Amino acid sequence: MPNVLVLGGSGYLGLALSKSLVASGNYTVWGSARTPEKGKLLALSEISPVEDDITNAEILSTIIIENDINVVVDTTSAYEHAMQILEGVTQAAKTRRDTLAKENFIGPKLGFVYCSGTWVHGSPSARVSDLSPVGTTVSKGKPATPTAWRAGHEQAILAARDVLDVAILRPATIYGRGSWIWNTWWEPVLKAKQSGNNSEAIQIPADVQARSPTVHVDDVAAGFHAAIDRIDGGLGAWPVFDLVTETVGVQEVTEAVKGAFEVTAPVEYTGTHGNPFFEALSLVSKTEAGRARTVLGWEPRRTEFILNIPVYVRAWEAAQ
Repeated sequence: MPNVLVLGGSGYLGLALSKSLVASGNYTVWGSARTPEKGKLLALSEISPVEDDITNAEILSTIIIENDINVVVDTTSAYEHAMQILEGVTQAAKTRRDTLAKENFIGPKLGFVYCSGTWVHGSPSARVSDLSPVGTTVSKGKPATPTAWRAGHEQAILAARDVLDVAILRPATIYGRGSWIWNTWWEPVLKAKQSGNNSEAIQIPADVQARSPTVHVDDVAAGFHAAIDRIDGGLGAWPVFDLVTETVGVQEVTEAVKGAFEVTAPVEYTGTHGNPFFEALSLVSKTEAGRARTVLGWEPRRTEFILNIPVYVRAWEAAQ
């Protein structure tokens, strides 16, 4: 039974993935936790908690080696520590390789699965896929400012394939349960509901033409699970996959949220005010997930985002 270490294991995506791996009966799972309370949450889910500093390359390498970890998954989104994490993983892989080499043995590579995101495509001028270059002069779009660094980090991961089996997954804007990323668009409507306002315009800090790619957190976990199942040679020559279910406009989303909250006030889209995060949410997506379906066998089950938005809005509201 392979051993998997999920960095960010007690987080939004990490916990969903960790539970999926445990439920399959095919993996033993470790998960990083920042606090004893988060560690207890993992233990209750039959996930072994790791409360050490996984952003320290030496400590992370030691954790991987001492627990005979076969696959490491980075769901942390910790851009300031991304290179230290990659360094720790590659260090562990090289140590394991070199130790076996002294005895003239060859063993399997350490697996590494990284969570990037579709924002690296920006607002492309034409349809793109996970085969389209990102962050280059020939790219059809400029990566969103908050995630521009990821194009280079993806390249660093791909360059480590001499010692690692790697996969890079790029989820769209994730929804389901308490996803914080929708706060920017949904919170102004919730405040209108709470204040009883049905006349004053609700101001949404977005471009009116924004079209966001979406995917449910459980479907993202399923995509990562599928990549882990295939990490040792089943991902082909280009192990990069976009995970997108639907693309929806900000006006569609806002009107559906208004309906869920029974708010009738008008809406004014005020632009992004130069805020990099607001700009990222206001991208116009033109990507799809064809390769994830054909190579990973990924079939998203949570579709019809707009139709089912009352359920997602209630879950989000309960998390506030």
